Amino acid sequence: MSTSFESTFGNRNSFSTFEAFKNVSDLSKPIQQHLIKVYTALAVLCLLTAAGSYAHITGLFLFGGGLLSFLIGLVSLIGITVLPDTPNNKNLRYGLLFNFAFMEGLSIGPLIDHALNINSSGQIVLMATTITSLIFGSFTISSLLSNKRTFIYLGGVLASAISALFWMSFINAFIGSRLLFTAELYVGLLIFCGYVIYDTQLIIYRATIGSRDVVRHTLDLFVDLIGIFVRILFILIKNSEEKENGRRRRNNRRTQYSAY
Repeated sequence: MSTSFESTFGNRNSFSTFEAFKNVSDLSKPIQQHLIKVYTALAVLCLLTAAGSYAHITGLFLFGGGLLSFLIGLVSLIGITVLPDTPNNKNLRYGLLFNFAFMEGLSIGPLIDHALNINSSGQIVLMATTITSLIFGSFTISSLLSNKRTFIYLGGVLASAISALFWMSFINAFIGSRLLFTAELYVGLLIFCGYVIYDTQLIIYRATIGSRDVVRHTLDLFVDLIGIFVRILFILIKNSEEKENGRRRRNNRRTQYSAY
C-alpha cells in the first residue's frame, strides 16, 4: 500500500529523476519566466536584508533595528497587500518590497549582532545562513519536482498551525518558559518549512491561472525564508550558550576541586 509521501511525490520505482525534472520543463514558458523573476527578486531581497543587518551592526543607518524599523516594515507590507498589481503601481510596489526587506534586515540586526558577540568569527551566522539555504533549497526543489500540486490544500492546516504558534508565543511572554520557547522554535521551523512547499506550489498554480504578481509571490517566499533563518539562528545561539555555560560550570568545579 502506497504511503502519502509516495502518492504526493510518486513511487520510487515508477517516478525517475528524469521524469521529476521533466515536470519542471513541462511548465509553460511564461510560468518558467515568472519563476525566474520571482527567485531573482528573492535574491535581491536577501542582499537588501544583509545590508540592513550590516547597517544596524555598524551604525551606518539613521536608526538601528527596533520598534521603528518594525513599524516602517509593517507599513510597507500593508502597502504591498493593499495596492493592486497594475502597471501604474509596479515601481511603487517594488519600492515597498525592497524597503520591507531592508527594514527586516535592520530588525533582525540585534539578533545577528548577539550571535557575533558570542562568536566574533561569524561562524554561527554563517552556519545559520548555510542551513537555511539548504533547507529552503531542498523544500523548494521538492515542491518544483513534485508531479502533483497536492500541497496547495495545506493552507488551512498551516494557517491553523501558525495561529496556534502565535498564541503559544503570547502565553509564553507571560510565563517565560524555556521549554515552551524551545518548542516554539522547532514547531515554527517545521511550519515555515511547510509554507515553503505550500507557497511554491501555490505560486505555480496562480501563475497557471494567470496571476503573475511577482512582488506578492516574492514576498511570500521571503517571509518563509526569514522565518526559517531566524529560528535556526535562535537555535544555534541557544546551543552555543548552553555549551559555553556547561564549559564554565566544569571549569568552576575543577577550580573548586583544586582548592581542596
